Amino acid sequence: MSHLPASLTGSEPWKRLQSLAGRDLFPHCICLSAPENIHGILAREIAELILCLNRTGGDDCTACRAWSGEDHPDLVRGGEPGKAPPIDACREVIRTMAYRPVVSHKRCAVIFSAERMLPPAANSLLKLAEEPPEHGVVFFLVSEEDRLLPTLKSRAWKVSLHDGKKAEKKFVPSSPEEWSRWTEKNSGIEIDDLLLQLEQWIRHLVESGDHEEAGRAERLRILLESRRLSRTMALDLTVLALKEGIVFEHLFGDFW
Repeated sequence: MSHLPASLTGSEPWKRLQSLAGRDLFPHCICLSAPENIHGILAREIAELILCLNRTGGDDCTACRAWSGEDHPDLVRGGEPGKAPPIDACREVIRTMAYRPVVSHKRCAVIFSAERMLPPAANSLLKLAEEPPEHGVVFFLVSEEDRLLPTLKSRAWKVSLHDGKKAEKKFVPSSPEEWSRWTEKNSGIEIDDLLLQLEQWIRHLVESGDHEEAGRAERLRILLESRRLSRTMALDLTVLALKEGIVFEHLFGDFW
């Protein structure tokens, strides 16, 4: 049973992926665009389709029985959901993909947050994207396809699993009224969702040339990513740091 949203599994792009897997016609290199909050589940379910000996995923074949939690001997991960791989991790992906499959007929590499890779890391994967091993399938998993290195994107078959609506841009509130509305709307926000908003704010601030405020938001994101603050403390600190301009780095001593 799929753990992906029904709106996604019922979509034409997803059905096309299932059909290609079932006929063993999967492209060797794919740029798969989808909301970041489902990247972890999506990577698992895509890999199940690719690695299953019957090409259906989640059955009782030898390859499907080889799963151990989220790990599989023929699944190669570069980075993790929300975190792109550095160049050393990319080199390890290349090295591991050269090996023959262990229990499946394929090896599957998933590169998380591929659009966030630094240029040296992205460039190191160009040859793998252009000439994957015969037994290999490479997925560049992105949330924003347009930000993927063009030379990588040109080598990949592109599939979008977004709902087709233009993603709403998230701008940092700039007035007391906007901050009041934001605080009210996000009073129950979880830290994972707050981190996603901060990433969008940082991107917008950088694009707008406000590097000082982008740096402040990035330092806040790093602190919240440690998950040493409760949800309500994280929300309060976000308002204090970005609305009031408090220098929060000195508030906690050795806390972080």
